[in-house]
Amino acid sequence: MDTTDDKDLEAKHKKSMCEKVTETGFLVATWLALGLYLEIFGPTLIDLKIKLNTDYEKVAVAVSGRSVGLFPGCVFGGLLVDKFGKYCHLMLAVSLDVAAVVTVFIPWSLNVELLWFLCFMGGFIESVINIAGQRLILKLWLEKAATPMILLHSGYGFGSFLIPLYTNPFLAVKREDVENTTLTAFDDTSTTPANIMLNSTVPPEYIKESRIEYSYAISAALVALHSLTFYTYQIRERRYQTFCNSEAETVKKENTETEGKAAEDRTFLQMINPATCAGGRMCYGVQIFVLLFFYFANVGGGERVIAGFVRSYSIDQLDFSKDNGSYINTAFWISFLVGRVGFSVAAKWISVRILVLVQSGGLTVVAILMAILANKSSLAYWILVQPLGIFLAPLWPSGVAWADFHLELTGMGMMLILLGGSVGGIGHLRLIGYLYEHIGYYTFLYQVLGYAILSFVVAVLLDLVGAQHGSRFNWNKTDNENVYSLEKSKENNVVESTKF
Repeated sequence: MDTTDDKDLEAKHKKSMCEKVTETGFLVATWLALGLYLEIFGPTLIDLKIKLNTDYEKVAVAVSGRSVGLFPGCVFGGLLVDKFGKYCHLMLAVSLDVAAVVTVFIPWSLNVELLWFLCFMGGFIESVINIAGQRLILKLWLEKAATPMILLHSGYGFGSFLIPLYTNPFLAVKREDVENTTLTAFDDTSTTPANIMLNSTVPPEYIKESRIEYSYAISAALVALHSLTFYTYQIRERRYQTFCNSEAETVKKENTETEGKAAEDRTFLQMINPATCAGGRMCYGVQIFVLLFFYFANVGGGERVIAGFVRSYSIDQLDFSKDNGSYINTAFWISFLVGRVGFSVAAKWISVRILVLVQSGGLTVVAILMAILANKSSLAYWILVQPLGIFLAPLWPSGVAWADFHLELTGMGMMLILLGGSVGGIGHLRLIGYLYEHIGYYTFLYQVLGYAILSFVVAVLLDLVGAQHGSRFNWNKTDNENVYSLEKSKENNVVESTKF
C-alpha cells in the first residue's frame, strides 16, 4: 500500500470533531464525579470530627490517607495504562464503581484508622482515573490538548461546587447558629430533644444531628451512574478497532502493530527512563521531571489544604455561621470553576508557558493580601477567596498541559506527576493539621502564602528549563528534516561519484 492509501485509510478512521467533543464531554463529567467524591471532605470536615469524637489534627491525618493512596495507585495506573492502553475506558468504569463503594462507607467509619483506610482507597482509585482519563484526552487532541486538558479539570470544580448544595441540609448545627426562639424549646436540660445526635460523644454545643451519610450516598450514586458511560465506550471502542482491522490491508496492519508495540512493549527500564519521554535526552528529561515533581507536590498539596479548610477557617477564626461557612465554600468552588473554564479558553491563544506564570503569580498576589487583610476581616476573606479560587484552579491542568507540550507523557510519566501530588498532599495536610490545632487557626493563611510563593518560583524554573528544547511536537519535524537532508546528501554523493 502506498503513502496516499495509508493517509486515506487513517483519515477514514480518524475520529471526527463531533466524536472528539462528545468523548471529551464525558471525560469532563468524569472529573465532575471525582469532585463529588473527593471534595466532600471540605464541607463535612467538622461533622467527621464530631462523629469520631476527635480533633482536627487526627482528621487531617486520616484524610491525608487519600494522598498516601495516590502513590501505589499512580504506580499501578501508570503500568496499567502503558501495558493495556486500549482498555482505558474500562479502567475508568471499574474505578468509578470502586470509588462509589468507598464513598458510601466513609461516614460510617468507627474510628480514625478506618477513615484513613477508606481515604487511602479513594486516593488509589483517583490515580487510576487521572492517568487513564488524561491519557485519553492527550491521545484525542495531541498538540491541541492544552484547552481540552484545562477544560477536563473544570469538571472537578463543577462537581465540588455542587457538593455544598446537597450537603448543607445534613450538617450538624451549632447552638449559636439557631435563633433564640428556637433554643427556648430546649431549655429543659432534663430531656433530650429528638433532633440531638444520639451519639453520647456529641459536644453539647451542637443541637442538630449530623446526617452526612446521606450526602455521601448521593455522591456515590452519581459516581456509579456515570461509570455506565465508559462500559458502553469500551464496547464501542472494541467494535471500532475490529472494524478498522478488518478493512486495513496487510501492510497497514503490520505498521499499526509495530506502532502499538513501540508504546506497549517497552521494557520496564524503558518505561521509567526519563529519556524515553524526552526524545532521548536524558539530562533534559531528568531536569524536567524533578521540577515537575516539586511543582505537582506543592500544587496538589496546597489545593487540598485550601479546599479542605476554606470553610473551617471561616467558622473557627472569623465566627461564620454554619450556613455562611457553606456559602463561602460554594462561592470558592464557583470561582474555582470559573478559573478553569476561563483559562481553558485563554489557552487557545496564550502559550501554556505564559499561563503557568500568570496563574502562579496571581495566586501569590492574592495570598499576600489574604495574609495581611483576612486574619480578622470577614469582608476581606469573602472578597479574596474568589480570586484565590480563580488562580488556584488551573494550576494542576496547566501543569499537565505544560508537561505534555515539552515531553511525551506516557503512563509512567503521569505516574510521576501523581506521585508528586501524593507526597505534597501528605506533607501539606499533616502540616496544616498540626499548625491549625496547636498554634492557631490563622496559620491557614500563612501556609497558603508559602504554597503560592513556591508555586511561582517552580513555574519560573520550569519555563527556563523547558526553553532549552521547546515543544516536543517540533522534535519529530526536526528529526524528519534531518533524516531527509542526510538522505539527500547521500544521493548527491552517489551522483557525484558516478561522474568520475
